[in-house]
Amino acid sequence: MKDNKYTPYDGQALATLVQNHRYTVDDSQFKTVVQVPKKEIVEDIAPYFPSKELIDAIEYARILQRPLLLRGEPGCGKTRVAQALAYELYHQQKGDNYRNHYFEWFIKSSTKAKEGLYQYDHLGRLRDIQTYNKQEPIAYRSFGPLGKAFLASKPDAPAVLLIDEIDKADLDFPNDLLLELDEKRFFIEETHEEIHAEHPPIVIITSNDEKELPNAFLRRCVFHYIEFPKLEELYQIAKARVLSQEQEIKKAMPDTLVEKLVDQFYELHQFMKASPNTDKRVSTSELLDWLRLIHHYYLTDKLPFEKDQLPANGLLYPEVLLKSLDDYKQYAKKK
Repeated sequence: MKDNKYTPYDGQALATLVQNHRYTVDDSQFKTVVQVPKKEIVEDIAPYFPSKELIDAIEYARILQRPLLLRGEPGCGKTRVAQALAYELYHQQKGDNYRNHYFEWFIKSSTKAKEGLYQYDHLGRLRDIQTYNKQEPIAYRSFGPLGKAFLASKPDAPAVLLIDEIDKADLDFPNDLLLELDEKRFFIEETHEEIHAEHPPIVIITSNDEKELPNAFLRRCVFHYIEFPKLEELYQIAKARVLSQEQEIKKAMPDTLVEKLVDQFYELHQFMKASPNTDKRVSTSELLDWLRLIHHYYLTDKLPFEKDQLPANGLLYPEVLLKSLDDYKQYAKKK
């Protein structure tokens, strides 16, 4: 249930580029074994425009305290959702560094569920025993992203955890997390500790539908499919990205040119969607790369056309958009 400390997510925090956001990685609160010197990291956070349906799904998951499972084509923006949510809840609304509350777990084919909870340095402990360097067992355990999110999550400041591309792992991986996601606790055998989350973190899970997920896992999630943006939404995304680039170089690419490029991209996407012979449809992330390249040549006056008149002999810089030889042959010459 909501309380008076609950801050709804409205998706407005990243309407423009956030430049030179600075943060330091500090794991001292998690009592990690190896203390790495703190290093300042600088990042640019790109604009993000969630749909109303996505905003609603996030709120449903927060109210129910269930993971939100996001599906959609690769490049549709699933991975950005958790960062955008954490940024709005903490940096934008509370003046806090959102990275203190935001954790990322990028899944690989070899990833095991336990790695997200904790790791124990058995070899380090054995080495210390052999050299008579006596340490407490707790000194050899370190926490993974899910374990850190459990420890950092508080009633007035729930952590935000991204579990990215869960379908890359083996079939047992989602089921291995059922207890932890249900009860928000786990046990460390080597130290006989039971770690409890003081408050459930907000868990965002993404999937590219490379394989089916177990029903027992799906039952515990709120689900949302991120659709490919409508044309007006693509205009908004494209103009925000171009405007972000203009903040740095102070030279505008005309809206009319941006809209014509988006129209051409959207037409290409529709062609590819309708064709059963398409290998990989173009995505929003590829649109942004394409615009970035065109903007670069626009700044250096090297575009192969005058003003905002696109060339009539085919797709501009198709190598950025088309990712297979068959698609290149089929679509590179489309107007």
